[in-house]
Formats: sequence, structure tokens, C-alpha cells
Amino acid sequence: MAFGVVLAKKSAVVLSESFRRVDERSWALDLSGGATAATHVECRDACFFLTSTGLLDDNSALCFYIQAGDSAWEYCGCVANAKPSDVFALRWPKSADGGDFPNAAIGVSVEPLALALEKEAAMVQHKETFAKRVAEDLFNFMQSFQGPESTADHMVVPVNILTRWFDKFTAKFRRDPGFLDRPRLDVA
Repeated sequence: MAFGVVLAKKSAVVLSESFRRVDERSWALDLSGGATAATHVECRDACFFLTSTGLLDDNSALCFYIQAGDSAWEYCGCVANAKPSDVFALRWPKSADGGDFPNAAIGVSVEPLALALEKEAAMVQHKETFAKRVAEDLFNFMQSFQGPESTADHMVVPVNILTRWFDKFTAKFRRDPGFLDRPRLDVA
């Protein structure tokens, strides 16, 4: 299988020959040495590509994963004959204390296209849910400022409401980046 990765901040192009073959359908690249040596956190984006068209059958995709430390492999996206390249934002896993792991890897595997499309749909759903929860957090914050001049159709809030909310949201997010991802109990 011939593929490549461009690590944006490193300006490094890494071709499939540099990856270690894990099995017949999987490869891994250790980011702790060679041309890719650097703190992996510097690598925030990667362009993943097939080196030529027609390398996969039309029912297969080449999936891209990242791993930091001993964390689980995290799916980032895929390429296929119909979409031979893509750019992925890399959100590296953090250690239990919130720090960066000293080592990281990129994984690539050939998988059924249907399974890759399911993973893509799950990523989109997660992002939509995250955006909705951010909006709900802002709305709830704004509601706490409603005064007597507010009506059922109009909310009257201070002029600096967005700045105040963003400061509070940022502080909360830095303390606990996963607070929006956890299921909430809806109280009726």
C-alpha cells in the first residue's frame, strides 16, 4: 500500500515506507525519532493521502489513527479512491494529569468503506453534539442575567455578556476539557 502523511508544523512528508508494518492491513509510525522527532503536540494537522488512485478496491478505505502514550488509538479520518486525500486536525490524548505524553504514534489501516463511513458519521454527530452543548451553556449563562425587562420573546442581558461567558467557559474548559462530552442528567 502506498500512502503518505504531511505533518504540517514539521513540514515533514512521511511516505508509507517509513511506517512499520504491523500486519497485512495495518502500519504504524513512531513519532519519537527520525525525521518526525519532535513533540507530537507541535503536529496539530496532518494531510493524509494515497500516492496514486486505484490503490484500494472501491469497498475499502485507508483509515488514519493517532495514539499518545498508552492511550487507545483515536480515529481521525480516512481516504479512499473517491477521496484520495484529506486534512485532519490532530487532537492528541492527554495523560491523567492533563499533560502531554512523551511519545506518540500514527496508525494506518485498510478497513471496509462502510465501517469507515460509520466512523465518519459518528465524528460528525459528536461535533454537532459538542456545538449544541456549547450553545446551551451560553444560553443558560445568558438566562441567569434576565431582569424584569426581559419577556418570553426577548432576553435583556449586559453588553459584555459574551466576553464574560467566554472567560468563564474557557476557565472551565481548561480545568476539565471533557465537561461537555459527558452525558448530562436532564432534570424535568
